[in-house]
Amino acid sequence: MRHLLDIANKIDALNRTVAKVVRWGLLANAILITLNALSRKLLSIAYSSAFDLQWQFFAATVLLMAAYTFQRDEHVRIDIATERLGERGLAWLDLTGICLVLLPVCVVLVWVSTPQFLTSILSGESRATRESTSEIPGWIIKGFIPAGFLLLGLQGVAEAIRCVACIRGVLPRPVRRNMLIEKR
Repeated sequence: MRHLLDIANKIDALNRTVAKVVRWGLLANAILITLNALSRKLLSIAYSSAFDLQWQFFAATVLLMAAYTFQRDEHVRIDIATERLGERGLAWLDLTGICLVLLPVCVVLVWVSTPQFLTSILSGESRATRESTSEIPGWIIKGFIPAGFLLLGLQGVAEAIRCVACIRGVLPRPVRRNMLIEKR
């Protein structure tokens, strides 16, 4: 079990590192939005690539930070029975949700989005359409989809390991989850 917990801790470290890098994307996006707005209002110059980058920064942030949000237990939860379940019951509930919902969804989304990402790279697809002349490569945003769900799936594995450790009595529930039980 200790070996599995070490793997879970390494997954945590990976997602923390990704989060530290991605958070700078939020600052870059704020700067980009500001410069784009100033360019349009003061100079009457609009760049279609700047518009594309704005939503791509945001999408990348959401996709790549989902795993970190899950790690910190700050995702949306519907816990109507937590006060009756206790620590081990909550671990069983989390483990069931991870195994029956989270991991299958992540596997399917990585499986479905990876070929589109690879096709986009090989074809040299850009974001240009009839409405936009943006030349940003399409594979960039398409790559964030499998990457984000892969990171989320890995974090799901880490959390499942912790749930099993709690059920076996090896490790207590993380503090944030214990607060769910104690709150009521």
